[in-house]
Amino acid sequence: MAEFKKYIQDYETVDLGWAVKPWFKIDIDKLQTWYNNLEQNYSQWKFVYSQHKHMWREDPGDTTGKTGHCFMEDTAWYTLCWSTDASGPLPPERGQAKLEWQDFDDDGLHPRKCFDGYALDMVSNLPIRSKRWIVSIHSPGTRLIRHQDSPDKIRIHIPIYTNKDSNWIIDGEEYNMAPGWAYVVNTSLPHSLENKGTTDRIHLYGKIWIEDANKLFSKTP
Repeated sequence: MAEFKKYIQDYETVDLGWAVKPWFKIDIDKLQTWYNNLEQNYSQWKFVYSQHKHMWREDPGDTTGKTGHCFMEDTAWYTLCWSTDASGPLPPERGQAKLEWQDFDDDGLHPRKCFDGYALDMVSNLPIRSKRWIVSIHSPGTRLIRHQDSPDKIRIHIPIYTNKDSNWIIDGEEYNMAPGWAYVVNTSLPHSLENKGTTDRIHLYGKIWIEDANKLFSKTP
């Protein structure tokens, strides 16, 4: 992975006994309604790759994938948690943001005004701490190169809209996450993502602490 940008790092992996685990069912109609309302009421808060590159210290991708992740011009994110009341688009990856947009508050959930309704209720009622919730919009062609996330936390991913050709490859195995479920993902394992379909792949996701995940899922087959 050394040929790519310095933010692609090698970490120790954590053995949880699984790579992707369906956790609980969600009401997909309510979640899609929530997302549609987000688009209608807060579209000006969307962080669009081609429009907001100036917020990053170093561009974490390009449209070819030669120097990092392959982001399309309309690849986008809604940053749902922040420790201030700032409005408008904010970077999804705070550690890569320029100083004026960095935010290192690490204590947990700090919902912004755009994070409300069904999605916030669902997250607030999780039996586990969580933080830094985001909606990611991978337009067709978006690809994340093989990388690992820091092993102190793993991800919860909740598909909102997807297609059968938008998949993860985690530790050498391919996964397709269907709407209607929340999944826990061991993102300490090497993984890549690619939307080879013709429609957007839209996920709600957040981070949970690895020690909490170990306690919660240690007895789950």
